[in-house]
Amino acid sequence: MRKKIAALGLFAAIAGRPLSAQRLQPRQLVERTIANQHRDDAALYEYERIEHRITYQNGAVSNDRTYRVVPTGTGRLSLLVKNGDAAVSPDAYRKELRWWRDVLRHAVNPNDPREQYSEQVRRERDSRRAKLIDAIGRAFRFTWMGDEVVGGRTLAHIALDPNPDFQPDSRETEVLRHVRAEVWIDVRAEQLVRGRAEITSAISVAGGIVSRIYPGGWFEIEQREVAAGVWLPELTEYQYRQRMFLFSSKVHRLIKTSGYRYVGTPQQALETVERELRSGLSFSPGP
Repeated sequence: MRKKIAALGLFAAIAGRPLSAQRLQPRQLVERTIANQHRDDAALYEYERIEHRITYQNGAVSNDRTYRVVPTGTGRLSLLVKNGDAAVSPDAYRKELRWWRDVLRHAVNPNDPREQYSEQVRRERDSRRAKLIDAIGRAFRFTWMGDEVVGGRTLAHIALDPNPDFQPDSRETEVLRHVRAEVWIDVRAEQLVRGRAEITSAISVAGGIVSRIYPGGWFEIEQREVAAGVWLPELTEYQYRQRMFLFSSKVHRLIKTSGYRYVGTPQQALETVERELRSGLSFSPGP
């Protein structure tokens, strides 16, 4: 009896620990995180946000713009609100609001041919992304690197190394054969907090004749909880060197995202933009 009570006590103690403390297999945690990522991707169609996009060339800022990114039901529109430190004029901003309103007027009419085409494009785009996210579970071998506590949250640090047995089934999933990555996952929420990938071998398009991305490039993303159970990006940064036909270039971009706000369905978004147009107030993106 004492042994049974002790065993039950040990089980209860283990059950109360974070998932990674129970040594949940890294693959299981990644697979649960992938399932949540699909739900986060779907939620993004109902949120607006502010994106501060910075492009670097030769180590210096070559483009610095801030956008209000708004949903259209089948995609998004980027409404320019600041160019560098200068806010756009009220007239220019209202013109963009009218653009958003006109797109939404089509979106709320399922019989509109333009909306039908946009919906078809959305389904194809979402399907490609979903297949790419799902392929992560097959394309890598997962190694638990330890736990880290950040802001009171326990994060599982997991390394992703290419699986030599992985067989890509599309151009998108082929990319996974050329990267090595590491992720930090909130073990209670089973959500991606941070991810970083490095290009380890050249990625070619059309056998390298059209385009080639060279090794050494990298991609990083950070996410946070913007609503109960909804985790969306707050920072995206990438850098890579490429050749398009005979021309080589280096791409480095940083996107800082903030101000997530639930907008809802296209009908709800249309009511929002019409209300804003009637008010005549200018949009303030903050600092």
